[in-house]
Amino acid sequence: PLSAWPHNLALGRGCAWAHSRAMSQPPPMSRGSLSPPAYTTDPQYSTPPVFQASASQRPSTIGGLNCGGYGSLAPRQEHDLKVPAGTRNVFIAIGATLILLLCVVPVWNALALLQDQNYVFWHGKNLPVWMLGLCAWVFVVFVLTMVCFFKFSVPQAQTEQTVMMMANIFITLLGLALILVSLPLSRQATDTYTNLMHRCDYSPETHRLFEYSQVLHNIRNAPGCAAKYSVEECDGYQDAAPYTTFLKSMESDFRCSGFCYQHVKRDSEEPAAVAQEGGNASKGDDVAAALLLFRDRKSKTLQADHTAPQALLGMASSAKKIHNPVIDFPPTLFNNGNYKASCDGMAARDIKNFAGDVSYQTFYQGIYLVLIAITTSFLKLIGFCVHREPVDKNY
Repeated sequence: PLSAWPHNLALGRGCAWAHSRAMSQPPPMSRGSLSPPAYTTDPQYSTPPVFQASASQRPSTIGGLNCGGYGSLAPRQEHDLKVPAGTRNVFIAIGATLILLLCVVPVWNALALLQDQNYVFWHGKNLPVWMLGLCAWVFVVFVLTMVCFFKFSVPQAQTEQTVMMMANIFITLLGLALILVSLPLSRQATDTYTNLMHRCDYSPETHRLFEYSQVLHNIRNAPGCAAKYSVEECDGYQDAAPYTTFLKSMESDFRCSGFCYQHVKRDSEEPAAVAQEGGNASKGDDVAAALLLFRDRKSKTLQADHTAPQALLGMASSAKKIHNPVIDFPPTLFNNGNYKASCDGMAARDIKNFAGDVSYQTFYQGIYLVLIAITTSFLKLIGFCVHREPVDKNY
């Protein structure tokens, strides 16, 4: 009961004092003895070390005091300080779930890159596989480290500060891994976009596909093949993976036609454009004269003349039509859709908008993870420096 607590505390202190007193004083010397007697080794007055003591070896009476409960005042054994198995499993499960949640976005992006035929054709599957491998490695190493820590570490080290430090280590490791993976991915997207848009017919990355595309267009433009549904039905066609497969997938996915195709003007419009070149100089002079006349009228009168601007707009539109002839697109190779978009431009924009965005997302996620780990570490350090009120040692 609570009413007997002061009495029990006083009894425990008296037993401890009596025990230390009995151990520090030797027994009295007998008369006629030339040397002092040795210290007694009676089990009643000697106690083995704490790590070897047991309940049966602790004395029940010391100095006439009833100290039957004195053994309960000894320090707890080492097995009593260990974290229980249930709590240990909860810590490991929560940490593993946290790492899995942090790896969801990189794993999702890596799987999406593996399923994108445009990216896989230009750069292969090495980088997405590395992303998956790094995320799996961080997760497995984290779980093994937690299990070994709770199993083999000393009980005094199994504190929340140590668990938080381990979590920060692996969060920082995951963030650095994502940053390192995002840099080559961004470089790949930028280089491929530049080659497709500006060096499509002669860059080492795109030249081989350009050659296959030109050969297939030559077969497609043959008289006996133009009316057919696909170039696969024409004489002379032969599969050459992965080039013909990629050209076919681009036409079906992007709804485009022609790869690095050189745009050609229509033959019917070339004579008209040449015939009107001689009148371009005179029409230019007429436009300049009309502009001067319109400015002179506007400066003299407050009423604006709307006829001159409309005439000028009509002349400008006619001149624009002369200098911008209609552009032909090549026929599609593997269907009869004849789409009005170039496959090289569509592929360039796709790899920039998809692979480039994945690289940016991966990079910023790694930066955020590193910043979170640093912030939590500083907060924990500040918590150690906060002044706390001293604990009363009398209780």
